[in-house]
Amino acid sequence: MADFFEVQVITLADLKADQRGLMIFELAELICDVFSEPPWNERFSATRIMFGLGVEMMRKNAMLVIAKHKQEGHVIAYMLGQELVLESDDPRDQSFLNISGGHELDILANNQQRTFYVSALGVKATYRRLGVAEQLSATLLSELRRQRFDYRLGRTDLQAHGMRKLYSKQGFKELPVYDLKYPERSYWLLSLN
Repeated sequence: MADFFEVQVITLADLKADQRGLMIFELAELICDVFSEPPWNERFSATRIMFGLGVEMMRKNAMLVIAKHKQEGHVIAYMLGQELVLESDDPRDQSFLNISGGHELDILANNQQRTFYVSALGVKATYRRLGVAEQLSATLLSELRRQRFDYRLGRTDLQAHGMRKLYSKQGFKELPVYDLKYPERSYWLLSLN
């Protein structure tokens, strides 16, 4: 790991314990910056993101992994995701159908197998290509193996060359499944067994 940042797994309790709300504010600013860039070109408000992070952290087995600059103490990157289900009575849970718009990914739940889906990853522009995303991913994969997940699933834009390269480098396989809601995005899968 690079010596200028440290990686932490953050829980909902950690966010609640941040009385001043600095971590969630920094995360919201980072998310707004990252997703305003191509290929996403989204314009989110920090307030909307802060609310959304709270909702995301209440999903089934949600995990947030962050990288903080060691000297300056600010958040420079994050990775957020949750366990997917086939169906649930809890409206917070995400199903394979919710994320993809189809049932092609349902096979990942066969035989009670567990799939963790990363819904977002972002690194501040000045810290890219320095191994930060790779270390976030490695930390998450270690935690998922510890919690006995079977698969790690991701989705990325066909134009997100950096993320596609990282997936390939870490052994993910691109699936022949495209998102019905966003056809310019494809799915990547890593078996954790």
